[in-house]
Amino acid sequence: MLADLHMHSTVSDGWREPDEVAHLAADQGVRVMALTDHDTFLGVERARLVAHRRGLGYVPALEVTTYPPNQLRHILGHGVDMSYPPLLAILERTQGVFRKQTDAWIRVLQDQGIGRDLGLEAFATKPTVMPGAVLKVLLQHGVMSEKDAWASARQAVDFMPPAFYAPIPTPREAIDAIHAAGGLAVHAHPGSVPDQDLIKEVLPMLDGLEVYTRRHKPEQIPIYEELAHRHGLLMTVGTDYHGFNGDDYEAPKKLIDIRYLERLGDRVQWPVVEKAG
Repeated sequence: MLADLHMHSTVSDGWREPDEVAHLAADQGVRVMALTDHDTFLGVERARLVAHRRGLGYVPALEVTTYPPNQLRHILGHGVDMSYPPLLAILERTQGVFRKQTDAWIRVLQDQGIGRDLGLEAFATKPTVMPGAVLKVLLQHGVMSEKDAWASARQAVDFMPPAFYAPIPTPREAIDAIHAAGGLAVHAHPGSVPDQDLIKEVLPMLDGLEVYTRRHKPEQIPIYEELAHRHGLLMTVGTDYHGFNGDDYEAPKKLIDIRYLERLGDRVQWPVVEKAG
């Protein structure tokens, strides 16, 4: 079955609205999808409504940021209970860090006289915010190049002490919370982790490894297939779609291992079909 279990929307750092993301998946023949915004569920209901209207199965999910932040050890939580208090508490902590990062970057931009007429002050009242959302505004208005924008962001946050990031969970804490919330934990795009030794510590705790993603180069796929086989992990499929700079959506080229959908079981929410009469 064609599935995409890793997609983002404007609720975090994607460029398209949650309902539009679901339409894009349906238009490209995806049969099961998951909106996995960073550390928030705010876009889930909008995406699920469209997905069900279009006949797609839907997996309530998210992508949990873990510490250290520059190592990209993101953990996907598939099929979680979105009302589970300990998981929500972790997300609130991380969202607080994102907000402080974003506020710091906006102050740097304003001090430099950049973006004063772009309405950046509106981010202060948004329910969720992260630096990637500011990047979107800067690029859409042609104010800065992507390279210069990220350099500007680093200028704002690189000096932050380690304690600044202390609220962000460790991979173990994130995985434990996902499991306690009834979900399956999958290491997102492992090939993006700069220090590959860091992956080893989480492998025994995981349910799956995101092997098939456009974030991986073709030569990386066999490496993570072998790693998954060695540790008894199911391999998942996800585009990590952000719609960056207006990019079109391309559905995965690889079908999901049916065994992973079987592991998800009734965590996959299928649209209700009413019988006539």
